[in-house]
Amino acid sequence: MAKAQSTLKTTITKTRTVKPRSRHSLTVGYSPNGGQPNPRPQLTIKGFWLEAFGFTTGQPVIIDAQQGLLIIRIEGLS
Repeated sequence: MAKAQSTLKTTITKTRTVKPRSRHSLTVGYSPNGGQPNPRPQLTIKGFWLEAFGFTTGQPVIIDAQQGLLIIRIEGLS
């Protein structure tokens, strides 16, 4: 009787925990307004790091603004 050969392979996947940075640099741009003068300032914040800090797609946020400072909080959290 011949021996059966096994073709079963084991795959080991290493997972790495990455701590998101708490400081990010962005640039204020402008929102196109059809060629009209005085375009509006625009700040776009995106990245997977947002979810790591609890901000998920579709989640409402509150923005508190002071001169030179924006504080973005998840709505419903103190």
